[in-house]
Amino acid sequence: MNRGEFGWLEVLLGRRIVGAAPTESGFRSRTDLLALADGRRVVLRRHYRRADVRRHEWLAAALRARAAGEGIAMPRITRSSPEADPTWAVFEALPGVPVTDELDSPRFPVLAWEMGAMLSDFAELPCDDLNLDETWTRPRFLAARADAWAECLLPTLGPAEYGELQAVLGDLPDLFEGRPTVLAHGDFVPGNILADGERVGGVLDFDEVRRADPLYDIAWWAWSVSFAQADSFAAAWPAFLDGAGIDPSEPALLPRIRALQVVRMVEMLAEHDLGPDPWRIVHSRLLRTLSWVAA
Repeated sequence: MNRGEFGWLEVLLGRRIVGAAPTESGFRSRTDLLALADGRRVVLRRHYRRADVRRHEWLAAALRARAAGEGIAMPRITRSSPEADPTWAVFEALPGVPVTDELDSPRFPVLAWEMGAMLSDFAELPCDDLNLDETWTRPRFLAARADAWAECLLPTLGPAEYGELQAVLGDLPDLFEGRPTVLAHGDFVPGNILADGERVGGVLDFDEVRRADPLYDIAWWAWSVSFAQADSFAAAWPAFLDGAGIDPSEPALLPRIRALQVVRMVEMLAEHDLGPDPWRIVHSRLLRTLSWVAA
């Protein structure tokens, strides 16, 4: 552990930090699990965009009690500094470890089912009073927004790739018009779900919470796991769908999932302040997904 990295936090907390381990380095944040000298654990989350920590605090507070009623644990923020650079927040540490530690485990399909069941409960939490982004609830408006995002990426796409992207955007109204919308976590991936060795119970990271199609979080979970561990994904995908209450024979299920993945990546590349390496990763995955759509 680099003690100099966390000396400032020791002063603020009034406790010595005796251990530190990174748990996640996302596209817009970094998260470290810290062990304090008094035996407690806390989570330090550093955001790369100042607005994220304010929104994260507000949503975490608004959703915590509602989620607890469904048996979903969410961490409480104990300290934060929206004005720092980077901004940061300290959370109480929930029991368990991120499910990413189980991707290679024979238990992963069981945990995938539980993640699907948790997602189903999360999606039904009341949220009408939260004034969430509803871009993803309006397919025609989303298609127009995504077309503007795609224009930003035009110099990085070949003619065939841009044509496939336009075809995906053109299909959005037919694929999603008239469907219900739910509360979407926005980044429901194994790295943001905690398991205690027996079951999943905690959920982290609320930077991307919004209203969206019921398949939005399903699609992003598939995006994350399939690229991280293709074999694990193949084994766990049916269980995840079953836990979430999604019929795998649902008409247009795969085209809807692919469309949501493509548009989400386009949004990230055009709208988020990604560093060069994360930008290249997402862009590469976008090209690969477009090639699958074309096939």
